Amino acid sequence: MWQLFLSGGPVMYPLLFCSILVLAIAIERLWYFLSQRGDMDEIRRIVFRLMEKNAPLEAIQYLQKQNQPVARMFQAALLHFGKDRAQIEVTLREAGEAEIRKMERGLGLLNVIITAAPLLGLLGTVTGIISSLNVLSALQGVASPAQLSGGIAEALVTTAFGLIIAIPSLFLLHGLNVAIDKKIHLLNQMGKEFMDNYENRGE
Repeated sequence: MWQLFLSGGPVMYPLLFCSILVLAIAIERLWYFLSQRGDMDEIRRIVFRLMEKNAPLEAIQYLQKQNQPVARMFQAALLHFGKDRAQIEVTLREAGEAEIRKMERGLGLLNVIITAAPLLGLLGTVTGIISSLNVLSALQGVASPAQLSGGIAEALVTTAFGLIIAIPSLFLLHGLNVAIDKKIHLLNQMGKEFMDNYENRGE
């Protein structure tokens, strides 16, 4: 395997770095989403009940123990409990946007790698062909297959490694985007329900 890696030439090292970055992003995002698990229906039920009782401090204390984006969003809004609807809506929106930024962390870099890996592979292909042509030129057009194999291997291996990195990364990015879109939809829904409950509290 190491010989195969070395046969790809110097372009294999940035490709290796890209593969390490993809693996790190995948592990970090998986850990983030797994750590955010929780019963959001229970959070909503408890918080809304405390809001109806005009007990924002109790709700905040409960939310501080929950590791959920919606819990942090509710907590930010409850810090302004009693103020007008417009200010609560702004606070909810800002807190929601902050949570979305956390969810999307690393996706920009992943997108860059998806584009860069095949291009690096193409660069390796070009340098490998140039290497083969240099062998032919040096030997005035007469070369054995063994003499040409180095450049051909460099051309093919880098292309393959670039695609091996980019294709799984593309599926990973799609999966993360789908998961984030679902969570954004849920945050929007929870925000609307929070505002409805806030307006109707004490009735």
